[in-house]
Amino acid sequence: MLGQELSDEILTGRLRHDDEQAFKTLYDRHWYDLYVIACRKLRDSELAQDLVQELFLTLWQKRETLRVDSLKAYLTTSLRNRIIDHVRMQLQSDQYAEYVLQALPTESQSHQTTSVVQYRELSESLNQALAQLPDKTREVFLLNRFERMTTREIAAQLGLSEKTIEYHLSRSTSLLRAQLQNFATMVACLGVFWAEKS
Repeated sequence: MLGQELSDEILTGRLRHDDEQAFKTLYDRHWYDLYVIACRKLRDSELAQDLVQELFLTLWQKRETLRVDSLKAYLTTSLRNRIIDHVRMQLQSDQYAEYVLQALPTESQSHQTTSVVQYRELSESLNQALAQLPDKTREVFLLNRFERMTTREIAAQLGLSEKTIEYHLSRSTSLLRAQLQNFATMVACLGVFWAEKS
């Protein structure tokens, strides 16, 4: 019988050999902490549950090839990557456009319609601008602006110095501002693109 006293390392080894009880123990041990992280980042409990469930489903599907030094770190990093992917997808969706529109100043129905069109144009331009950033610069930017991680937290996660993280943040902000200057007013309203978490 497996108990909570068994380490993640031992349970992960058993998981690789199709041990369903080991998987259940790992699930019970880590599910809530991951859910809290997702809920805090997304502010949506149902979506947070879905992403964590998908994460554990993937863990089970890839169990035979799983090789990690720390399962907790692996799960946390994987979840954060899923959150980033979700946010990037939402930037292109009508649902997110309508959500953000609520935060924009409105005067009339025609103004609202114009804002939706402008926001969709901004979303497309932002994604194009993000795609042009160097991989590490883009990763640092997304962790800071969308996951609200501090410079210190990003440095610890990526194994880089805080000075290096500050360089990537400064570089990404300068490049994105230059490419999105036509949307200056809307960007100022949204704030999320430039509101650095220090």
